[in-house]
Amino acid sequence: MEIVSDLLEIKPSRLITVALTTSVREAMALMREQSIHSLLVVQDDKLSGIMTDKDYLRKVASQGLDPSKVIVGDIMTSKVISVSRTDSIQRCMALMADNTFHHLPVCEDGVLIGMISWTDIMEHVLTDPA
Repeated sequence: MEIVSDLLEIKPSRLITVALTTSVREAMALMREQSIHSLLVVQDDKLSGIMTDKDYLRKVASQGLDPSKVIVGDIMTSKVISVSRTDSIQRCMALMADNTFHHLPVCEDGVLIGMISWTDIMEHVLTDPA
């Protein structure tokens, strides 16, 4: 059975994070620059939440709010489901499907060590010769 660490080994190890107090405008600019759809939100080196482009669309843009006056902490998802490096890929897929999200932070002993996405899993599945 393949596990999360298998994905983390082949994926770039960069973690792109923002603080709770980062403006949504800055966060969206960072997502655009990095060509990503979500940002991990950290405080005191601990995962506090996740902000996605969908959070922006649903909670800022559709409400007509000024993204420079809204902070990430106000729109992020704070009840984040995470996995460990020893969790199976199948468990990750089930979590994503059951909870309708596309990104899973990876934590060990409360420390954020990575993130995997639905795209990471699909690319891995489609290129795995097994």
